[in-house]
This record gives sequence, C-alpha cells and structure tokens, in this order.
Amino acid sequence: MTKNEFLAALAAELKKRQIPDADDIVSEYEQHFVFKIEDGFPEGEIAAKLGDPEQIAGQYEPEGPGKDQAGMRWLAGGMFAVLAIPAIMFFWVLIVMGLVLLVAALGFAVLSVCLIGGLNIDSLIPAMPYWIGAVWGLSAAFLAVLLAAGCIYWTAFIFQLARACCRCRQNSMASISGGASLPSLSIYPRFSGKVRRGLRLAVLLSLVLFAVTASLGFIAAALSAGSFQFWHAWDWFVQLVLP
Repeated sequence: MTKNEFLAALAAELKKRQIPDADDIVSEYEQHFVFKIEDGFPEGEIAAKLGDPEQIAGQYEPEGPGKDQAGMRWLAGGMFAVLAIPAIMFFWVLIVMGLVLLVAALGFAVLSVCLIGGLNIDSLIPAMPYWIGAVWGLSAAFLAVLLAAGCIYWTAFIFQLARACCRCRQNSMASISGGASLPSLSIYPRFSGKVRRGLRLAVLLSLVLFAVTASLGFIAAALSAGSFQFWHAWDWFVQLVLP
C-alpha cells in the first residue's frame, strides 16, 4: 500500500465512523510517512508497520470508560502533574542555554562589525594593526554564523522535545483508557531536505572558514609583533587594566 492509498483509506474510515478531529489524525500519519521516507524507508514498509487503516480508525471510536479505567486515568494524570514540575525546570535550563548561544552569536557579530569597520567603542578592543583586526573580524563573523546555526537547531530541538513529551503523555493516557495511540515522535528536530542541507553547509563552511581566518590572524599578529606572545608585545593587558 502506498502513502496516498493508506491516507485515503484512513480518511475514509475515520469519516465513516464520524471520528472527531479526523483531519488532524490523518495529518499526523502523513507527517510520519514524510519523516520515514526521508530516512530511506519505502512507503509499503511504512504502511505495513502502521497496520490496517480500518483497524486504526476503529481504535478512535469513543468507548465509555469503566471504573478501573477512570481510576487509572486519575492516577496517571496525577503522576504526570508531579512530573511536570521537574520537566518545566529542565526546559527552562534548555531555554537559558539557547539564550546564551543567541547572546554569544550577537556578541561575535557586533565584534566582527567593529573590527572590520575599524570601530573601537570606549576603547574596549585592544589596539592592533587594522588589517590583523579585519582578519579576526572575519573570523568572528564566521563564528557568529556557526553559533546562529546552533541557535536554530537548538530552538528546533526544544520545540520537538516538547512535542515528543506531549505525544508520550497523550499516548499513555490513550493506552490507559483503551483508545488509539498516534505515531511516536522523535526527540530530534526534523527539517526538510533543503533546510537540512542548508544548515549543514552553513555549519561546515563557517567552521572551516573560522578555523582558517583565526589561524591566519594569529600567525599575522605573531609576525607583526615579532613574538608568538603578541598580546604582551602590544601591552594588551596593560591597556585593559589602565585605559
């Protein structure tokens, strides 16, 4: 069974049973197909692992929960409520880490503009020949691009992890109540092929160019100052302590 055949059959069965949110259910299975196809799995194998569309649709038909199921639902709900506190703290840590990445990316971007533009606001940047500063400015720009790509991936990771946790809770509650479970979600972000290739290219190029320009800047500074410890030859620490 192909992807389109499976989705059409599932949509027809859901409509026949008058299942609420049928479009959302079909959309979830369609997304599952897209991700698995990108991972190299054939459509027929994916459809076979998902099962018969008629049986899947039948699992979404509402059933009156018994007393045992109602009790289990209350117990599971309480357990998830308790686990929500450390989960929220964990996500706050991830968000703070993402903000640190963002601030670092913006900081290196500003440093790049200052070095290449010959700007030295309030004498915060140690004195050096302009052309050496320009080389390091390029290095800072490439590092900013690398960190920005990291911010994009990290943000997508947080959102995907949140979706995976919500799906896990939803499927657990559905399993307790005898309902149907939606396909599980990976905790890792899934980008389209074009976006994934673009991010990979940006990371590789910025990493290589950062390493090259940073090395060239160091060598040029050492040759210009006549010492590998050029920061001492140019009295950087003296300037920082006594502006």
